[in-house]
Amino acid sequence: MKLSKNPIQSADSERETIIQKQIHALRKEITDWVFRDSSLNQNKKEIILRTNTSANFFEHFVLKRTDVSAIDSRLKFFSLSSERLEKLYELQPTRTTFQKQTFLIRKAIVYLDTMHLIAQRLSSIAKSKDIGERKDLQLEVTILIDEVNRIVSLAEYNNFRLFEGDFAKNSRVASMWFINEKNGELFQVYLATMTARSLGLTSSNGNPLTLSSPILFQKKIEEAISKITEERNRMQSVLN
Repeated sequence: MKLSKNPIQSADSERETIIQKQIHALRKEITDWVFRDSSLNQNKKEIILRTNTSANFFEHFVLKRTDVSAIDSRLKFFSLSSERLEKLYELQPTRTTFQKQTFLIRKAIVYLDTMHLIAQRLSSIAKSKDIGERKDLQLEVTILIDEVNRIVSLAEYNNFRLFEGDFAKNSRVASMWFINEKNGELFQVYLATMTARSLGLTSSNGNPLTLSSPILFQKKIEEAISKITEERNRMQSVLN
């Protein structure tokens, strides 16, 4: 029998719809600003981005014309993540314990998939032939690495952060246990730390990778892709 949608999840789905509409409107606003007659508008534009429908989740920055491509890249990934979460909230019931377990893992996979796509984009930037001529590429790198941390900061289930290390194998903070649906036995589920720093996308002092050494940059990105892929495969194995 098909279960009816959980009303709480419906509210979450609506939240993601609001976020997507905001991003769509913002991208259109930026495009209109860029292509309008340059004599009629300034070279800078104030942007306010709502990253969550809860209070105080806003980002404020001043956009330059040279920054548009980098900002739009982030907005694309932001929108993609929100769109996939919206579908998950609509399609995945969370009435039983087993359904909640499945939902948590699938939600984690949505975030991991977005991080993987971001890492792939960073990899393609490293291979760009005009890397030394385009300053906006370094800006895009910095912005996308920041987007990874934004994802990690919002990736949660019942107010528990999924990828900040609380549920990693070496964590002394918390543990997560699932029930095997077939035999009723308990088994522990680990969630690796997936911050930009843990993925090697920032230095120990928090500075993002730079394109000053493309070979080293590419090596770091490949390592990050490998870590994300490994974690994604582990999460999928829990579902299987």
